[in-house]
Formats: sequence, structure tokens, C-alpha cells
Amino acid sequence: MTRPFLGLLRRLYPTGYRAAHGEEIVAVFAESVRHADRRTAVREWAVLAAHALRLRARLSSRDPAGRVLAGAAPFLVAGGAALGAVQLLTMLLTRGTHDIPAALDVAHAAPLVLALLCALLGRWAPARVLVLLAVVTAQFGADAESIGATSLLGVWAVVGALVLLAPPDAVGLSRRDRTRLVAAATAVALPMIGVAALWLGVWAEDYAAVLFPPIAQTPIDTSLAWPAVVMAVAYLLHLADPGTDRLRAVGVALAALPWAAMVAPPLYRNAPAEPRDLLRDAVVVLGFLAAATVIGLRRRNRLAGAGRGGAAGPLL
Repeated sequence: MTRPFLGLLRRLYPTGYRAAHGEEIVAVFAESVRHADRRTAVREWAVLAAHALRLRARLSSRDPAGRVLAGAAPFLVAGGAALGAVQLLTMLLTRGTHDIPAALDVAHAAPLVLALLCALLGRWAPARVLVLLAVVTAQFGADAESIGATSLLGVWAVVGALVLLAPPDAVGLSRRDRTRLVAAATAVALPMIGVAALWLGVWAEDYAAVLFPPIAQTPIDTSLAWPAVVMAVAYLLHLADPGTDRLRAVGVALAALPWAAMVAPPLYRNAPAEPRDLLRDAVVVLGFLAAATVIGLRRRNRLAGAGRGGAAGPLL
């Protein structure tokens, strides 16, 4: 059984890498499946095959694109988990389960929350599996028209693809990284839950008829951009830190881009579908990132200059 796997595995790797490390690849695979059953052998083959394909696509941890995706992936998970938590709570607080199959709601949003928890425990492999599960169940939810996921399906697909393409060995999950993830997810989720709470006691079909005074409606309207603001601040903090790889900081900026599909309260399940609205929202998000770039680079250069004359304290 091992020989066909080995032959295909060697062919998957780029020619230059295969010539330099072919024997090592064979030895690693043979050792990992020496006393393994068929299922374990297939799993080990899949791990090495994914590594080969990332090398071919120039998405390994040594490639610039791979480093960008490695910086983006944890914050994509944090943002997705925040939105998943908000969707679960708003379902319970504002509309209950009387008109939605609750199982599909939970099956879509819960894996995102669990993926963040796995990342916070330093378990990136199961986090990636849970993100894939969330994307698949979003498709089923859209087909069942149960959670209004149709307009967000593209967003979930993009988020899932970027997370899965990121090289696992390059994703940073140090204590400081995990603190930033918790801060980002909490900062996204809590204000969205607070806004959704304004609809408590209102039936789903009556949402459009709810009128708020201007003093309340203005914050509600501007809250759509809040997740992008949080991600832009996270990008600024990474970029401003001289000890952070710039490409990883760019990855955090990439994690802000899906929020250009700004989801609206109270259920936060429907993204704008009109090209004009998407373009407007994208311009807003790019504006946040541009401002963060200017501020972050200036602070990074200032701290780098100070570091040459004396130690500079770390950012959050």
C-alpha cells in the first residue's frame, strides 16, 4: 500500500525540492506509517501532500504569500468566531427558535467559536478542521434557507479558503498572539450583541417596522463598520511593532477585508448584495487600513530608531 502513495507523493513536490529532499520525504513518510493502519497512512500522506501543494503554489512558510496568510488566518478565525457567537446569541435573544431549525444555526456558528477556542489552546490543526466544517454547514444552511446565510456564503467561503491555505507551521500562537486574538474577538462581538439587544421582544417579521430616534439610529448605522475598525486597529498594532514581521502584519490587514461585506443588525446574517453598497463599504475599509498603515509605519520607524539607542517597550 505504501509504494503507490510514495510514488504519487514524490511527484506532487516541485522538481527542485524533490531533487534536493526526495529521499528525506520518502524516509519521513515511511517512518510515520511503519506500524500504522490504512487510515493513519492516508492522513499522513494528506499532510505531506498539502505541504507539497503549498510549495508548488508558493504558499509555504518561507514564501511571502504564505507569511501573509499565516498572519491573516488567526484573525480570520477570531472575526468569524465573533460573528458566530453574535449569531447564536441574537437567535436566542431576539427571535428564539420558533422559525429557524436551531440545529442548523448551531451547526454553522458553533464550529467557528470552537475553532477560536482551539487556537487559543494552541491547537491549530483542529481549528482548521472546524473552520472547514463551518463553511460546509453554511452551504447547507443557505440551501435550507434557515439562517439567511445565502448572502454571507461567499464571505464564509473566502474566510475558509484563506485559513486552509495558510501554512500551519507559520501560524503564530504565542501567549501574546492569543491575547490579541481574544481582544479582537471580544471587541468585535460585544458591541454587536449590544446593538442587537435593542430588538429584544420584537418578532422577526416586525424588524423593518422598528423606528429609533436619530440619537440611537446613527450609532446603529455606523456600527456596521465596527468589525473593520477592530481589525484595522489590530493591523496597526502589528505593523507598529518593530519586532513583528511586516508580511504577517499585512496578513492582519487582509483579515479586515471580508468585513467589507458589512452585516447589519439585529441578526447579523445578511450582507449587502448591491455592487454599489459593496463598493462603498470596501472604500470605507480600505480607508481604515490606509490610515492604520500611515500611523503604524510612523510609529514603527520611531520605535526602531529608539531601539537603536535603547530598548523599546513592546506594544500590546
